[in-house]
Amino acid sequence: MSRVKVDECKYIDMEWYGVDRQGNIAVFCSAGTGNLPEFICEDRERADELIDYFEDTEKHTESVLQFEMTDAEEKCARDFSDKGLYYFDADDGTKIGVATLHKYYTKQSCPKKPLKYELLPSHIREMLKYNFMEIENFSLVNTIHVKHAYV
Repeated sequence: MSRVKVDECKYIDMEWYGVDRQGNIAVFCSAGTGNLPEFICEDRERADELIDYFEDTEKHTESVLQFEMTDAEEKCARDFSDKGLYYFDADDGTKIGVATLHKYYTKQSCPKKPLKYELLPSHIREMLKYNFMEIENFSLVNTIHVKHAYV
């Protein structure tokens, strides 16, 4: 088990996953700017395994975009949310085609039918059990502030 080091947080676009109190799953993309929580930094291999799993997850729903995007941004958002994931990014989406990055995360897209924690394979639930967040429901929030592991 290796740790994501403090210097890496400043330049890697870390993709990570969180679970709300309703069992909904969200993907967060840091763009080297967004805060990374301790449950991500403490175990790089676990974070990487979750990335691999969700990359291979089949699309099973449609997505709803939260604002206007470029074609490339829309494709990225739909790739995540068509799998049932809420998608949050460090880019706040205020300037189409220009990244406006923050330490917090802004919701980019939502699934029409969210993927649920309890329906995931047991080995994935075992890894994700560390990733529960103090968020009641991802569908009800537009921005999420995360405490950085190194603050």
